[in-house]
Amino acid sequence: MKTLKLLIPAIAVLALIQGCTKEYITKQYITQEYNGAQVYARDYTVKSSDWKRNEGENNPGFDNYLYAEFDNPDITKDVVDNGTVQAFIYTIYNVEENLGSWNPLPYLYPLEIKTTDSEGNEDIVIAPENTRFEYNEGKVTFIIQDLDGYDPEDITNSMSIKVCVTI
Repeated sequence: MKTLKLLIPAIAVLALIQGCTKEYITKQYITQEYNGAQVYARDYTVKSSDWKRNEGENNPGFDNYLYAEFDNPDITKDVVDNGTVQAFIYTIYNVEENLGSWNPLPYLYPLEIKTTDSEGNEDIVIAPENTRFEYNEGKVTFIIQDLDGYDPEDITNSMSIKVCVTI
């Protein structure tokens, strides 16, 4: 009787263990998800002289923006078809202490613009600017565009942008 009391729980534990298999995790899934991924990162310093204006007119409603195009051999046809490309811009948030952070693109930031009306009264307008990127095989293009439709302000400082390619 004592043996039977021990045998029944032992059989129940064995049945539970046999039912707990990880069938949803396959070798193919793990290989594709973890073992085959490669990440390439490139840092770009975009100088003020690298920016070009598109051919749009300086009127709201037109496609006015600045762009800077660079080579990136890590962006292959396989990356365009099956991978991912991400970009990050380094922005200073505390000038006194020189503190900054990497922010993913697209990145939207407020820009103060001083305006003067016909009577000479000055006013400050906040016009958000959008920094984004586009890519195709072998190329990456950084774009700055005002959300009010006018030309963005001239860029006077260099920008640090990091592009990460995963395949």
